Amino acid sequence: MQYGTNVHSLPFTSSRFLSLLLLFILTFLLFPFTSSAQAVVFSHGGGFYADTFCLSMRIDFVPQLTVSPLTIHYTLNGAEPTECDPEYREPLPMTAECYSRSNLYRVQDVPDERWFTPEKVEHIIVVRAAAFDSAGYRRSMVTTQAYLIDSLMGRRISLPVVSLCTDSLGLFDYDTGLFVPGYCFDPENPYNTGNYFQKGRHWERAAAFAYYDPSGGELEQDCGLRVHGNSQRVLVQKGMSLYARKEYGNNRFCYPFFKDYKQERFRRLVLRPWSTSWTGAGMEDWLCQHLAEPLRCDHLATRPVVLFLNGEYWGVYFLEEKADEHYIEEHYQIPDQEIDLLAYWGQEVENGHVARWDSLYNWLQQADLSRNEDYHHLASQIDIESLIDYMLLQVLVLNDDWPVNNVRFWSTTRHPWRWIFFDGDGTLVPFPSSIAVLDHMTYNMPRKSTRTSLQSTLLFRRLLANRQFLERTMERLKEIVTSHFSYETTAPLLNDIVEQLRTEVPYQRDRFAKPSSIASWEAAVSGIDDFLRVEPQNTVEEYARYFGLSQPDGEGFQIAGNGVRLDEPTSMAHTFFVYDICGRKVGESILPSGNQTAPLPTLSRGVYFVKQMENGTIQKWIID
Repeated sequence: MQYGTNVHSLPFTSSRFLSLLLLFILTFLLFPFTSSAQAVVFSHGGGFYADTFCLSMRIDFVPQLTVSPLTIHYTLNGAEPTECDPEYREPLPMTAECYSRSNLYRVQDVPDERWFTPEKVEHIIVVRAAAFDSAGYRRSMVTTQAYLIDSLMGRRISLPVVSLCTDSLGLFDYDTGLFVPGYCFDPENPYNTGNYFQKGRHWERAAAFAYYDPSGGELEQDCGLRVHGNSQRVLVQKGMSLYARKEYGNNRFCYPFFKDYKQERFRRLVLRPWSTSWTGAGMEDWLCQHLAEPLRCDHLATRPVVLFLNGEYWGVYFLEEKADEHYIEEHYQIPDQEIDLLAYWGQEVENGHVARWDSLYNWLQQADLSRNEDYHHLASQIDIESLIDYMLLQVLVLNDDWPVNNVRFWSTTRHPWRWIFFDGDGTLVPFPSSIAVLDHMTYNMPRKSTRTSLQSTLLFRRLLANRQFLERTMERLKEIVTSHFSYETTAPLLNDIVEQLRTEVPYQRDRFAKPSSIASWEAAVSGIDDFLRVEPQNTVEEYARYFGLSQPDGEGFQIAGNGVRLDEPTSMAHTFFVYDICGRKVGESILPSGNQTAPLPTLSRGVYFVKQMENGTIQKWIID
């Protein structure tokens, strides 16, 4: 006999609907949402202005259930506003009084011996605002704008400007800060530890990103911010990665950042700091990426910008594509889940799996590529033409930080392996010559080296056994040098970037002491110019001699015992510089006019390179 009814078995009735509606309203009143469709609207958009103005704000209402009057609260230091921040009551005069007073540039973000802080830094005005109800709950998204006002700054910045605004604790707090040594720092290992060496989503911070071009055009959106780079993370001027995600509002940066570049959608971007340049010229990677444009290897779009962090001047950076799976996805229209992206010759998996590369690498260890059968099998697995251009590019720019480092390559089950050129900071310095790079890429010694290894050279060593590959590479080298790397082609590229950077160099120097002086920057630029005039053609001759593809031209010199010897007495004096295997100049010798021989300096056992400065000819010198 049934004496009652189980309420859970009742059908859905109007009374139950009313009960649920009442419960929803009570929940809304007791636990309000932290955001809504309302937004704070500014009277002036961010960007460049000639003079000061007054900034007005208003709440843009969208019809919805409103539980209390709303007020606007704002910040001027880059932090997200809270109900405790100043309330907007009347238009704000955009004057120097609105500059952030946080002085983030004074926070020490590196070990003591690397620390540099300027006396003051340049500022722009950053305003962040949101609507709050009477209970202190935020009822809108945060609106962020950055203002570059010529009359306040005393100049108009000629480069595009990137503004990043984020909670300063997320960057400089001991426990959570991305930019500081912090609790992850080990004083026994100061250059490999610290918060800034941490990776992963846990070490990503929300930031408001804005891009302003002086010639017009802008992009403003929220994004994720992480520290970028490897050993350079210990520099005062940090590299940064920017992540577009749906949770921040947009999963792409949709803007034509790069002139004459077909790609206008980017999932990730990188801000490469000037300070990573090995010479202080600041431009090596930019120049290398532009030299790579006509070649058949993957490379990255890049352009110089000026960065302001929470309104403070943070120096010259290069906005660049990020060499990750999303770069491949956007350029080749391949779903990222199909991509195997590896680094350090398979020692690190950036995306996908390493199994197919391991299988190929294990086969290479036993392969004989002088056999057509083996060579054709490898050509079915690797894009040989792309690899040739990638390899020759590294040799032509004399990349002293390769092949162990700065290696990323990718494939899918339908695409052969291809390599991405990135990080040209250690390039375009003629010490000692392409012979050193060729030695690095053909290295077959068991001892350890910071520049090369048996694993990083296996592919090249196996390929060099194939005469067809060697001759095709030599032919392609001559093609590149006579066209893309001719001085008539490269000099305008160098002049272009020099003119873009020139007016900003003093501000970069004052902020980070890199370059150390204007004179040192000009000397570094002059060195790159000399490199572009001479080294590419020298590389052709050295490459041919190194692999026995030509005979010496008779205009060089020979090393006999502990001295140099010319074929005939010279009518002019000649200078010979001696470099060690790391590219350091360790001695020199002068051969007077009328002589055929001159002694070389006394040095310890090892491998050295002797360079005749008048014509760039180089010989390897081994002291037993």
